[in-house]
Amino acid sequence: MEKREFADRVSIRYAFFGAGIGVLLVGIALVVHFGLGAPSWVLLILLGIVAPLYGVLAAIAGIRKDELQATLDNLEDSVEERTRAIQTLLDVTGDGFLSFGSDYIIRPEYSRPCEVIFDGPPAGKSLPDLMFSSERSRSEFTDGLDLFFTGKAKAEVIFDLLEKQVEIRERVYQLGYREIDAETIMCSFTDVTDEQDLASKIEDEERRRTLILRVVSNRKHFAGFLTEAERLFKILDALAEQPTTTVSDERSQEIATQVHTFKGNANFVGFTRTGQVSHDFEDQLVALPILQSDVDISSDVFVLKRQFYDELNIVKKTLGSRWIHDLTTLNVSRKAVLNIEQYVRHHYPQDTTLAKALEHFRRVPMADLFSQFPQLVLDVAGSRGRRMKPLRVDGGDFLVLPEQYEKLASTLTHVIRNMVDHGIESPVEREMRGKDPRGEIKLELRQTFTGITITIADDGKGISLPMVEQIGRERGLIPEGATPSKSELLALIFKPGFSTAEVATTVSGKGLGLSAVQSAVAAVGGKLAVETVPGQGSTFRITIPVDKHR
Repeated sequence: MEKREFADRVSIRYAFFGAGIGVLLVGIALVVHFGLGAPSWVLLILLGIVAPLYGVLAAIAGIRKDELQATLDNLEDSVEERTRAIQTLLDVTGDGFLSFGSDYIIRPEYSRPCEVIFDGPPAGKSLPDLMFSSERSRSEFTDGLDLFFTGKAKAEVIFDLLEKQVEIRERVYQLGYREIDAETIMCSFTDVTDEQDLASKIEDEERRRTLILRVVSNRKHFAGFLTEAERLFKILDALAEQPTTTVSDERSQEIATQVHTFKGNANFVGFTRTGQVSHDFEDQLVALPILQSDVDISSDVFVLKRQFYDELNIVKKTLGSRWIHDLTTLNVSRKAVLNIEQYVRHHYPQDTTLAKALEHFRRVPMADLFSQFPQLVLDVAGSRGRRMKPLRVDGGDFLVLPEQYEKLASTLTHVIRNMVDHGIESPVEREMRGKDPRGEIKLELRQTFTGITITIADDGKGISLPMVEQIGRERGLIPEGATPSKSELLALIFKPGFSTAEVATTVSGKGLGLSAVQSAVAAVGGKLAVETVPGQGSTFRITIPVDKHR
């Protein structure tokens, strides 16, 4: 609108200028005619010049107006194009940009991400109200910027004092300020929520690594720290159950001293958060005699214990509960305990209680005897080009005398090797059969009133009974003309030297493994059964009667 008014003003100016020239020429013509007595034709010539001259001047004004109009149009288009480019650039950055004045009302020019940040168009709204939920924060924001708008402080000084981050709708934004002019400030919003989450995770992981390193490096000291914690928590629980006004100054100081020592030990073993909570609790205990009033410290005791057990759980998850249990365990060799047990049985045969107690010390979880199986599966699979899921031992938390079952557990590795080598198909073959390319072997250990059951099962191709029969006939293990049953064919795989493998490898194929398994099962008085389903897998189940394992 302004550019058109400017062009019109230029046109009017030229029109008046042309009219003035015309009037002047008319005046000159009259003076020449009447004053100087010039002929009438001179007057007519002079008057005739007025109209063309006025037309020329009007044309010049029109051309000038058109040129100015075109220049203004181009300038406006250029400004609009640049404005759109800047707006697009601001939108693409993903950051929020807006401007405001001393009234703190957001102006119409803002980047599109601002609508996401503030859940709608922010123009015309109060920026402090959108940014802060508390009146105190809003006041601190406006009080600081008022110093800039009133000219009492420089922009860089005020901007450095303002909040650097703000949380809006559960997202954290980094704030930036820039002076546009004495009446305008631009504010930017950069979402740093993900960066903060990542930094927090890195910090937690570093803290966890430091904690584990401290605990492992100071194993004996950590064991004492656990005992100290147990003793201190009993004292604090008792303290929380009684009015603090009944606690003497000496007793309060004594407990505060114990908490102080606990704090130092917590920090030493890497329990830094426990140490911080202990520090705060220590200050409160020291203040009890000064307050001279009943204070409920039960919540503080709860927070301290919860923080301690949170960090202790990190150790348990990383190193295992067994590792922590072993901290307070006196390690004695099995041979030494066995010698003492034999001595008691020989010299005090009537004292069966003592002998059984010594025997109990030698018992271990059944699953411990198979701890090498998961790695064994991976090793054999790697050497034979198989892909396997991790083997998990299900059950086996009941205690047994290791010397009774160590040989059996060791011999059952032959079953695992055969399953991976012969039972589990190659990844390509499994995919062609619609199976997961990774094979799976399951080991289950169960104890019942009748005995122990050990089950090993795979999801492979199963045992080829026709091949077993063919090899059995070739070796003369099946009488001429006989038709063996499924169970009779499966019994052949336990014969010494029997194997369905075409070539013996370092893994299997010599026909000795399953024969050794059958002998080991018989040695513990157990029974061995095999089940197989073509295309689905095989299962080896060993049952050991109760009188053999108790």
